[in-house]
Amino acid sequence: GDLTTALEYLQKSLAIYQAIGDRSGEGGTLNNISQIYKARGDLTTALEYLQKSLAIRQAIGDKSGMCATLFNIGHIHLAHKEIEEAIKSWVTVYKIAKEIENAQALEALEGLAGQLNEGSGLELWEALSLD
Repeated sequence: GDLTTALEYLQKSLAIYQAIGDRSGEGGTLNNISQIYKARGDLTTALEYLQKSLAIRQAIGDKSGMCATLFNIGHIHLAHKEIEEAIKSWVTVYKIAKEIENAQALEALEGLAGQLNEGSGLELWEALSLD
């Protein structure tokens, strides 16, 4: 797809959400914008957008949104070879997802455990969440 066009539409969406005070829409759009920058290889800007998204989602108590944003933050840290930071983000996702019974986030973490060659299933995240 055309990342430039996608970014333009997302920036317009962001402006509208901000204008009407839709914090949930703003948080989600910031998360989506981050993924455009990540696809372009601009991980620093991607992380900035993710941190803005996370702050909003925390402020409004959007736990499902926090899972999505923290999951993406973990991938940025992984791309930077910051394994401990990545794991910290994903353990937080696990704790929140378990609390709110977010099956989609838990499934994503299951797959991630396999990709990290740390076994399969949620045992990895359960063990790490106890530290």
